[in-house]
Amino acid sequence: MSPGNVARIIDKYVVMIKPNYPDLPDKVHPHMFRRTRATNLYQSDIELELVSRILGHASTQTTRIYAKPSLEMIKSAMDKSNPELNSEQPLWPDNEDEFARICGLR
Repeated sequence: MSPGNVARIIDKYVVMIKPNYPDLPDKVHPHMFRRTRATNLYQSDIELELVSRILGHASTQTTRIYAKPSLEMIKSAMDKSNPELNSEQPLWPDNEDEFARICGLR
C-alpha cells in the first residue's frame, strides 16, 4: 500500500469522526501515529534506546525529538529529587489566618 493510499484512508476516517472530536486536527498525517506511539512508549518508561530501535532510528538523537516527558514523569522526577517536600507534614500552616500572618498580610 502506498503512502498516498494510507493518507487517503486516514483522511476518510478523520472526516467521519471529526464531528465527535472537534479538537482533532483537520489534517491528520500518517506520521502522527508513529510520533504518538513513540511518545507513548517513552512515557510508559520504555528506555529511549529501545524506543529508538523499535522505530528503526540510526541514532537516539532522532528519537529524542519524540521524547516528551508526561506531567507524571516530571512530578516523579521532582519527588525523587526532593523527598523532604513529599512529607506528610505540611510546610505551612493549614489555617488561612495564620498563613496570612506569617506572610505579613495581617
